[in-house]
Amino acid sequence: MADLIPDRREKLAIDSPKAKQYADAMEVVKDPEVEAVSICLPTAMHLPVALAALKAGKHVILETPPGLSVREAKNLAAASAKRQKVLGYAFQRRFGGAEMAAKQAIEKDYAGDPIHARATLMRTRGIPAGTGWYTDKSQSGGGALIDLGIHMLDLGWHLLGEPKPLSVFAITRQQFANLSPKPEAYTVEDSAFALVKFEGGKSLELAVSWAINQAPSQNGTTCRVHGSLGAVEVYTPAGPVLYRGFESKSGAKPTELKQPKVAGHAAMLRQFRECILGKATPAVGADQGIALMQMIEGLYRSAESGKSVAM
Repeated sequence: MADLIPDRREKLAIDSPKAKQYADAMEVVKDPEVEAVSICLPTAMHLPVALAALKAGKHVILETPPGLSVREAKNLAAASAKRQKVLGYAFQRRFGGAEMAAKQAIEKDYAGDPIHARATLMRTRGIPAGTGWYTDKSQSGGGALIDLGIHMLDLGWHLLGEPKPLSVFAITRQQFANLSPKPEAYTVEDSAFALVKFEGGKSLELAVSWAINQAPSQNGTTCRVHGSLGAVEVYTPAGPVLYRGFESKSGAKPTELKQPKVAGHAAMLRQFRECILGKATPAVGADQGIALMQMIEGLYRSAESGKSVAM
């Protein structure tokens, strides 16, 4: 494990006392004994460190977003292909128990053809602090949309079957710079609202915020998928729920979906290991990373122009 700050390394070492420690990420990249790396650095550092790791022959799992731009995602994809090394992006929501159960139900056609998804992650007051880079567009690429929104965009897109995007429309707002630890450097949006149109008549609504005035009940995460035969609610107190039988007089019948035993970060890293062993392909790999960044860039262009943007 590598960290520039010794105190943070020591805290990590409590859970992993036998782990080898490095003062700098590039020391890991240069170590011939290291076969794979998980990169959890600020967004502006994703490209240089991941590119160096791939060129050094390492497999890479990279935190989100893929980078600051589509160009950076394409550069990483090219390096991964040239070196024939695994490049995966850590879109953890795909590996949540509720999310995996919902995907399985949709794949089994319990809800019919998925037509529309609505995904939200709304924080009432939750502007990330960190070291200040989150709210600096040159370091982060954007605010709530690229930070939280890309995860919910990926989840909704995933549950719809990853259809080809046709056009996007977005509105972004910056209202709460005064809540930031460094308001003078607050150059990003704190909320975003979007609509994505896909091939085959599919669509997705997206709403995300770091900070917004809203009813307490609206704080948190929602994801709903509407299909031709039923609907799936991913996040409920009882877990993921399938609704069928809308035509009956008694109304739709809820069915709680069984969640997998292995989920979350453990499931994501297990899948990454299977990719390295050649038994699987990344859930979100180079191509998906490019597609998601193309949608995000399109949404920012739409917000700037006030018009829908063709993909």
